[in-house]
Amino acid sequence: MPLNKIIVQDLLDQLKNYVYDLESMNFTLVELEQNRDIQHLINHRLHTAVEISIDIAMHIASALELPGRESAVDVILLLGQENIIPMKLAKSFQKAPKLRNLLVHGYAKVDYSMLFRDLPQDIKEIKLFANAIQKYLEII
Repeated sequence: MPLNKIIVQDLLDQLKNYVYDLESMNFTLVELEQNRDIQHLINHRLHTAVEISIDIAMHIASALELPGRESAVDVILLLGQENIIPMKLAKSFQKAPKLRNLLVHGYAKVDYSMLFRDLPQDIKEIKLFANAIQKYLEII
C-alpha cells in the first residue's frame, strides 16, 4: 500500500487539535484528582492524541512494508530505525502506547498525580513526533 500523504496530513491536523485542547486546559493537581470531568477530558484527549500518533506510525510502517510491525511499540521504534523520527524520540515515545492502554483499560487505576507530573513531557513528545512526521512528509 503506498503512503497516502493526505491521510497522514489529516491525522496530523487532528493531532494538532488534540494537543491544542490539552494545552488549553488549566487545572491544578488537586482539581485533577478530585474532578471526574477533568479526569475524563484529560483521559479522552490524551488517549485520542496517542491513538492518532499510533495510527500515523502504523500507516507509514505499513506503506513502507517495514518488517516487525506487530505492535504499536514496535512500530514507533521502527520509525526511529528508519530515521523518520529521531531515535531518541522513538525510544522515549514507545511509552505512549502503554499510556494509551492504561487510559483505556486502567479506569480507576490511573495515577493522576503521575499523569499530572508527566503531562507536559507527554505533550512535548507528541508535538516532537508530529513535527518529525511533518518534516518527513515534506521530503518524500
